[in-house]
Amino acid sequence: MAIAQDKTDNFDDLLTCTICLETFKGPKYLPCLHTFCKTCINTYILSTVNKGKTGPTFKCPICRQDVLMGESPGNPETWAEKLPGNHFVASMIDRQEIRKSEKMCDSCKVNNKSEKARSLCTVCDEAFCSSCETYHKSFKISARHPIISLEDVGTNKETVIVSSLIFCEEHSGEIIKAYCVDHSKPICTLCATLSHRKCDDVITIEKAVSGIKKSQKSMELSTELKDTNKKLSDLILDRKNHLTDFEKEVHAILTKVSTIKDNIIEHLNKIEEQIKDEIIKSKKETALKLSEESTDLESLKSTVDNWIAIYDTCLQHGSELQCLLEMNRINENKEKFGDALNKGMSEIKNISLHLEANDIAENFAKRVANIGEVKLFETNTSPILSLGKTINFHTGNINVIKCIDLNAQCVYLSGLFMKDEFIFTNGQSYKVLKFSHNGDILAELKLLGQPCDIDIINGTRAAVSSSSKTFFIINTQDMTLCHTVANTYPVHGFCHVNGEFILAYRSTLTWINATTGVKTEEASTNGDSFYLYAKDRSDYTCADGLNTVSRTVNNTKVFSYTIDGQTYAQGIDVDDDGNYYICAYNSPNIHQITKDGKLVRIIPAETIGIKQPWVIRFKKNGNQFFVTCYQTGKVVVCEII
Repeated sequence: MAIAQDKTDNFDDLLTCTICLETFKGPKYLPCLHTFCKTCINTYILSTVNKGKTGPTFKCPICRQDVLMGESPGNPETWAEKLPGNHFVASMIDRQEIRKSEKMCDSCKVNNKSEKARSLCTVCDEAFCSSCETYHKSFKISARHPIISLEDVGTNKETVIVSSLIFCEEHSGEIIKAYCVDHSKPICTLCATLSHRKCDDVITIEKAVSGIKKSQKSMELSTELKDTNKKLSDLILDRKNHLTDFEKEVHAILTKVSTIKDNIIEHLNKIEEQIKDEIIKSKKETALKLSEESTDLESLKSTVDNWIAIYDTCLQHGSELQCLLEMNRINENKEKFGDALNKGMSEIKNISLHLEANDIAENFAKRVANIGEVKLFETNTSPILSLGKTINFHTGNINVIKCIDLNAQCVYLSGLFMKDEFIFTNGQSYKVLKFSHNGDILAELKLLGQPCDIDIINGTRAAVSSSSKTFFIINTQDMTLCHTVANTYPVHGFCHVNGEFILAYRSTLTWINATTGVKTEEASTNGDSFYLYAKDRSDYTCADGLNTVSRTVNNTKVFSYTIDGQTYAQGIDVDDDGNYYICAYNSPNIHQITKDGKLVRIIPAETIGIKQPWVIRFKKNGNQFFVTCYQTGKVVVCEII
């Protein structure tokens, strides 16, 4: 379909190098799909890469994504040449020149002549003046090549056809002739006979590109990119608004500090300066953190913006082949982008500032050492944002991925769903076990106490509760014991939040300092509280009797969910959508409820091969989870799709 004139000039930004701010010359693209002039990216590489450095990488000037130059990168001076050329952008530049009547004869250029082009060979992607067109037609090999008038192209009398000579990225000089459906990759004849000769589904490139622009996959990708872009824009705006609100909070607290200061004597002036310094320091650190979050999100958004610009232009102005190529390039980068996006989302937290002034300071009945404590409260907003298939946690099917046998019976089995491994506690063997995601044992650590539960402290450390009350702090990377935390309070399950452990044991919840073991708070339940899930120290969910699970926020129960019969609720966890999952040990079922305590569905444990569900843990920013079985010592890893 010919492209309307009012839309053809809309891609100038796509044809402009962000380094030199001029139209691309020899456009080269990076794995993230950002494109630069060949000379510009070469200059950038040489200016940023340490020539004495052995690592064959440099960062994209826009999104800062690492670009790996392969196992034999050679001298950095050759890296720009090795980058793939952006044939689509080059063809769009040619088209723009055609529409502006600025396109010169390509054959004459070779002979250092300057003649305006009059026609275009759609096979060779070469523009010719009248004389060169005649010569081109006189050769037997090119006599039947379709030639179209540039005047017709410029006025949209001819559908714009870009060169069919798209070259293979694996084999220089070889033209793409086929498409491997098994690997979703365009290939040349060499690829077909060498690396893809055992593939079951290899079709001609003509068949692969047929109808690609209007295909469902094409439409879904376009919609997905635009939806993600909109969500990123909203999230960036939210971060900026939050920064503004935070600064207002800071201003209000500073005013409060000054008001208190006006009512006290000179002794308080020194204390006033101390508290102000602490507030300003918190403000600077937090403002920097929030600004960096916005910057990181803007970098991610720039990547999606670029993909949208490329893909929309391709849909409007490119050939079917180019749409297929761009679709594949974007899809190839989606997983890496999704990882970066998930990582960024997992680190986003809302921050507010509070000053808790004490009564003595406000009334000034006697000497005081300070007027309050500045606290930064971080609330995990858990924004759900991904570039890929959206999971419906309420109705999605549950598939079993794998089973891991811990060789234990009738024993407490808990664990962590790490990024690349599983960590499990085995109370029978007094061990903490590390498994790969394939279910292979990687390492083990024997403890002096029987392990009960485990929770993450940071990226490399976890805490393990034990029947002896002692907490064991372990390094999850090399599986070594770092130190222990003396604890005198009974504990079964627990959660680590903001430097504290919240302990669950029968009818008592106990808050202790995660470093010293000193108790800071205590609360009562209606009993049978073995495990709990906590978003923060004042928002927790646990069993509240034989058949009830309650969520408490700021000392107020926001819901109590009751299960029929004496079910003994055990493990509790939350998915990325905020739904709670309760292991009803005696049912045996897993109850899925909303964040408001409303039943979503009951998952029979037998459907995933579990007799008595004990602990459930979800993978952060994912759709996978595992359930441990008390009776058999089996762990079943599942996914919601």
